[in-house]
Amino acid sequence: MQPTDNCQLNPLLEIRLVETAEEREQVFKLRYKVYIEEMGKTSHYADDKHKTIIEPLDSSAKIFAAFSNGQVVGTARTNLSRTSNLDFYTQLYKMDEIVGDAHPDYTSVGGKLIVQKEFRGQQIAIKLIKTLYRYLLQEGIKFDFSECDVELVSYYNKLGYQSVGTLYHPEYGEGSVIMLDVFNWEYLERVNSPLKDIEKTLISGQI
Repeated sequence: MQPTDNCQLNPLLEIRLVETAEEREQVFKLRYKVYIEEMGKTSHYADDKHKTIIEPLDSSAKIFAAFSNGQVVGTARTNLSRTSNLDFYTQLYKMDEIVGDAHPDYTSVGGKLIVQKEFRGQQIAIKLIKTLYRYLLQEGIKFDFSECDVELVSYYNKLGYQSVGTLYHPEYGEGSVIMLDVFNWEYLERVNSPLKDIEKTLISGQI
């Protein structure tokens, strides 16, 4: 099953896996637009000529995107540890130390969650996270790791992620390691995560 979100509130918006080279190119250009042009960040993988950011993890990732009238307006990425070369991320996030034998068969690394400026305020980021969560459930992933700026920790806490450490990223500097305990539905319910409703559909056999 391919996780999708048809976004009934906006019939022109669709969230799904990117499927073509052209769609991937749109994703990579959106990253450049947001990270480099809007936020003023730097990236070792920024291509200033083509205005794209393409990273090594992209080759083995599942890349999801929000499409409005066929154009990519938001995106997020996940890499299953069992099918990806995570390079230094295993050590950066201390995945072995935190979840032990669950890594690599039941872990993943998420990231690159961005929404085009003109489309913010429409809960597109949450819809992307929900779609990613459905995918992780279907793949039997127990722990999803990511990172964020310190000032965004509270936002991710509300989504259901827990802060499990700090890091210094060679590109982005200091940040927080966050982890989603995918099947910990009691915790998701306790923090009133938007993901808790997906758990209910799973139990009822609708996912």
